[in-house]
Amino acid sequence: MELLIFSDSHGRAENMSIAIDRQVKSPDAILFLGDGARDLDRLFLIDTPLWAVRGNCDWSASDYADKTERLLYLEGHTILMVHGHEWGVKGGLGALIAHASDVEADIVLFGHTHQPTIKTIAAGEQIGKTILSRPMYLFNPGSIGYDGSFGTITLKGESVLFGHGKL
Repeated sequence: MELLIFSDSHGRAENMSIAIDRQVKSPDAILFLGDGARDLDRLFLIDTPLWAVRGNCDWSASDYADKTERLLYLEGHTILMVHGHEWGVKGGLGALIAHASDVEADIVLFGHTHQPTIKTIAAGEQIGKTILSRPMYLFNPGSIGYDGSFGTITLKGESVLFGHGKL
């Protein structure tokens, strides 16, 4: 399964359209991590599933981003989608990691910082009272609106491949 990840478009829907058009293979789904939810209405996605969450600059819910957190279950993985402002990600990832552990997510997608990021917490590590039975991945695609950065994830069984792209 091929996922295309966007965050922080801030009114630059055309950047998402350009990134979609440049993909070698059409994504199986698009995930949007907030701050520009109204931009999603300007994308022309006919058969591509789209899941989104609201960010701190999305003052009202859109048809797509009606909540600030979403859990997806894809290809045997539990994916937590948040914007990140509610978990203070600009000051560190500790609170988000603890929450992800509580909801048993192994892939955590967040935005808000505008910084492409990938962090892996190894299986066997302890988070609070929980010992991870498999790795936890934290991934921020950066800002498609400000610097044209986006992310990709390929899921195939236990295998997870992350990528950062830039327009």
